[in-house]
Amino acid sequence: MSKSLVSITRDLLVAKQDAEIFNDEDAMKRVDEICAERYRKANGMQYLHGEIDGEINLFTSQLNKLKSYIKFLKNSQERLKNYVISQYNETGELPSHDVFNPIQIKKSSGAVDVIDEVVIPMEYFIQVKTMKLDKKKLLADLKEGKEIPGARLAKRDYVKGIK
Repeated sequence: MSKSLVSITRDLLVAKQDAEIFNDEDAMKRVDEICAERYRKANGMQYLHGEIDGEINLFTSQLNKLKSYIKFLKNSQERLKNYVISQYNETGELPSHDVFNPIQIKKSSGAVDVIDEVVIPMEYFIQVKTMKLDKKKLLADLKEGKEIPGARLAKRDYVKGIK
């Protein structure tokens, strides 16, 4: 059975502790075997990363197609509703009404239809003010050593060589 890199690393840590505690040849041999296994497993990480990227692209494409199809279905529903309304307005008749087809036409309570926003009086406008954190300035100040309450400079490890 193939072990994951995490499992191999866990085994390596245990084997290293055993080798430090017992200091015998078998424990050291076990560490070497696990190191070799980890090396074999780790070789090709860039390829594996690329394979995963390919799957991500494939599923993203499929997801976009599904979203597009959902949009098509919703538009179809709206066209069906508009058809029923237009036919009712032209003929005054609705499709047959029963338990499986409980269609009715109602008037809405009203909605705003803005024809020309420029001529609407100012009393109908509200002021909208938004605040946004300037992370570039924040980062620059933190890198200069400035202490800023609520923020700190985070330096994280990253892998170079894998896109």
